[in-house]
Amino acid sequence: LQKYNTDEIKEKYFLADEKINLLAEIKNQQEKLSFKSNDFNLYINIPFCPSRCQYCSYPTLIGTNHDKSSYVDLLLREIREINLTENLDTIYIGGGTPSYLKISDIKRLLELINEKFTYQEFTFEAGREDTLDFEKLKLLRENGVDRISLNPQTFNENIIKATGRAYDLEHFLEIYNYARKLGFIINMDFIVGLVGEDANSFRENFEILKKLLPDNITFHALARKVGSKYMENNKRGSIKEALKISDDIGKFVKENSYKPYYLYRQKNIISNLENVGYQRENTAQRYNIIINEELENIIGLGMNANSKLINNEKYRNARNMKDYEALLDEEISDKNKMIENYKKWI
Repeated sequence: LQKYNTDEIKEKYFLADEKINLLAEIKNQQEKLSFKSNDFNLYINIPFCPSRCQYCSYPTLIGTNHDKSSYVDLLLREIREINLTENLDTIYIGGGTPSYLKISDIKRLLELINEKFTYQEFTFEAGREDTLDFEKLKLLRENGVDRISLNPQTFNENIIKATGRAYDLEHFLEIYNYARKLGFIINMDFIVGLVGEDANSFRENFEILKKLLPDNITFHALARKVGSKYMENNKRGSIKEALKISDDIGKFVKENSYKPYYLYRQKNIISNLENVGYQRENTAQRYNIIINEELENIIGLGMNANSKLINNEKYRNARNMKDYEALLDEEISDKNKMIENYKKWI
């Protein structure tokens, strides 16, 4: 989007006018914001989840048998010893399910972050309502978090439970309303192409969303990946229904004043669609744009976290807990060398 105008994209990739218009609107929304290529952003990975959803391929650690507090100990050390300037553009705590941590561990993580860094935007991925309560939300807000993601994926009870995920709509709405009261900017994620979900059942999501009107919504088109139960068991959603759902999304966002502000695609994506993030009232999330358009530097901390700098230097922490702990000194040192080399490069 940053390198080509829409005519050049159409000529090179033979896109339909509908897709060209989508790209043009995204470009328009992104140009309302300013970015500095030499700025740094921080991604912190929390690799724990209560259960594994069947569409998920990430190397998460499932259930209650893992020592999450010991992992936070390692993470705090990495935060302390990384040679980042105090002035960051954005911070994003993702996973996994960060809100699955105990409140005491969340507290010490947030306190160290605020002790060491300043930032423009702070997002905490609170994706699963079954890991949330009012006390955790209040703690996040009191410690500088201004954005959360509450990610139902679908409000259809039968569909989401079939993926291996808990579902309690009443609790979700209580959490949402309290988060609104606290003043969070709220994103919700939905997945197009879940097994068993057709266009008719997906429309139930729109009825609820019309009442809630979250600030941001990201509609992900399902990409089947190696490591997921969907791939392992050869499960797939309907290509035909996914296309219908995509058309309905277009109508919904237009009728409810949502504007697209970022887009990305993945391999094996259903119906050759794309993942699109929408925002209302100029609430676009900087981090999403930065990571997808590769506009600024990102340093990743924690198990399996990726770092990528504008000079194309990359680094990935160990993908499993045993190696992450064993190699932590090396991982910190390698990233500090990256940062030092980058400062010489600029």
